[in-house]
Amino acid sequence: MKKMKNMLMVLSLLLAIGCAKDNNPLGEIDENVDYFSKREVKPKSQWNELDYLCDSINKAYGVEIIYEYTPRIISGNTYFMPPQYSVALPYTKVMLDKMWLKPLKEKFPEFFKKETPIEFILAGGFVHFNNPTATATAAGAGMNAQFYRLGMGGVNRFDATNKAWLHDHLVTLYHEHAHQIDHKYGRGQIYDRVSQGRYYGLAGYFRKPDGTIRNDDEAQKDGFFKPYGGYAPEEDFATSVEYMVKYPEATIKSFVAKNANLDTKYKLVHQKYLDMGVDLHQLQIVVDSVVFKVDHKN
Repeated sequence: MKKMKNMLMVLSLLLAIGCAKDNNPLGEIDENVDYFSKREVKPKSQWNELDYLCDSINKAYGVEIIYEYTPRIISGNTYFMPPQYSVALPYTKVMLDKMWLKPLKEKFPEFFKKETPIEFILAGGFVHFNNPTATATAAGAGMNAQFYRLGMGGVNRFDATNKAWLHDHLVTLYHEHAHQIDHKYGRGQIYDRVSQGRYYGLAGYFRKPDGTIRNDDEAQKDGFFKPYGGYAPEEDFATSVEYMVKYPEATIKSFVAKNANLDTKYKLVHQKYLDMGVDLHQLQIVVDSVVFKVDHKN
């Protein structure tokens, strides 16, 4: 009887294995594989100007710039694509070296040392949903839920002469980095309870119940810096950082004066970043300076 039981167990195991293979003809798929880490290392004899620049940035700041890869699937029909070389080169020189890494290391060394990601992915277009021409896009969705890797979309739109674009992109970079901070340390229960039950959700952050578009002033009166911040707590946190990097302290104070909950969240976020070594109001001054007071055409 014992021998029969063992034979039955073996047969059941073989059947299970066979079914698994039939249901997955491609074999076992490891969903945890990091395909960026598997990319082929380019021989130095084939390096171009951008490769040498990326190497110097890696040595100076400890950040690896990734610009060559096959289009990446995030989930389902959500994916992003590598940038054009002709744009990736000046983007890396100006946005990443001069505007982001150099000022951050010089002005906020403690924050730079502890919180700067060690990899940065350049995505040519924005992160697209469903197809490459879709209107629904995101700057870094799906790339920035990791502690060590940051990514930005829209690189192909880079124009060193367009100050407004440079400013918006750099501000958005800090928004995306705020998601990393959030994943790494959390917002805290106190933060999440400030506007608990007041979030608009996916269907309500863009349009009000009457169908009209929600603007910043209305969102601020509801306790959020911008409508998108009312989508969910994680975007509330990231947009708080974004606006504090985007607008001067006096302007931020005028925003938070509209709602006590917004003032509370502002103070929590400001203190959180202070504890990490950066005053967001001082960072705003630095961002404004590197964008608007420097000629980046050459």
